[in-house]
Amino acid sequence: MDKNNLPEKGLNLLLLAAAAVPLAVAGYKAFKKVARKSLRKSLKDQVVVITGASTGIGKAYAIAFAREGAKIVLAARSTDKIAELAREINRKYNVETLAVTTDVAKEEDAREMIEKALDRFGHIDILINNAGIATYGYFHNNNMEDLKKIMDVNFWGAVYCTHAVIPAMISRGRGKIVNISSFVGKRAVPVMAGYSASKYAMGGFSESLRVEVKKYGIDVTVIYPTSTRTEIVNNALDKEKIKFGANIGMTSDRVARETVNAILDNKRDHVIGIGENIALSINNTFPSFVDTVMRIAPKLMIND
Repeated sequence: MDKNNLPEKGLNLLLLAAAAVPLAVAGYKAFKKVARKSLRKSLKDQVVVITGASTGIGKAYAIAFAREGAKIVLAARSTDKIAELAREINRKYNVETLAVTTDVAKEEDAREMIEKALDRFGHIDILINNAGIATYGYFHNNNMEDLKKIMDVNFWGAVYCTHAVIPAMISRGRGKIVNISSFVGKRAVPVMAGYSASKYAMGGFSESLRVEVKKYGIDVTVIYPTSTRTEIVNNALDKEKIKFGANIGMTSDRVARETVNAILDNKRDHVIGIGENIALSINNTFPSFVDTVMRIAPKLMIND
């Protein structure tokens, strides 16, 4: 062996590997696209229940699944908005829809909504627990009633709907529960203690549930979007404190598109965004450093 050629051979191997990685990634993406195209057809005529469906991400979900030919159940407190959305997607995509006025923070509302969906369609294939509200501010200044309301909607709303639908999914031997958490359900940020707590709770609930229901043919997926251009900021319980508007972050359409793909890929969980995944990796490696950086967040987020 010519030892003089070893550095050159090593460089060639490194260059070959560097060229192979993007090719492998491109090949994987192409494979996924083909696989999803085939699986996408299976969404036709599936019954999809969406909470918080009147605006934002929930509305985007309704349109995304209607576009695939699914039957849509719209659940939200705003009767007029979900009724109009039901008419719109029925007219545009020619799919069956059902609008049910629902406050998911009330267990009886959640159960009645699931019962109406089952009465209408006979089964439910996918439940998307999307309903959510937010609050901002230092914890020691938070109103306890607001924090309870956050948990009632974001966490207990998902629990009530899931508990109501699971018996029907078990009897049928299949189904999907999709819980919409948040990036702050992976890495909490200051002045969002209540909201972060509700999203962490959803993640823990989902992990436990996933193992329990797998034997019944039920899958559980958790979606972790970051800041999204929705009305959640404008509808926050203490919106007068907030410095930023509803026009920052990723679009609802992107969240809906990536959620559909995550369901087709049968993912356990999905953090949306390359930068967000990198940030979580940095946080897991250098949590104290991230804590230090996070100290500036309140000045950017709220009027102190």
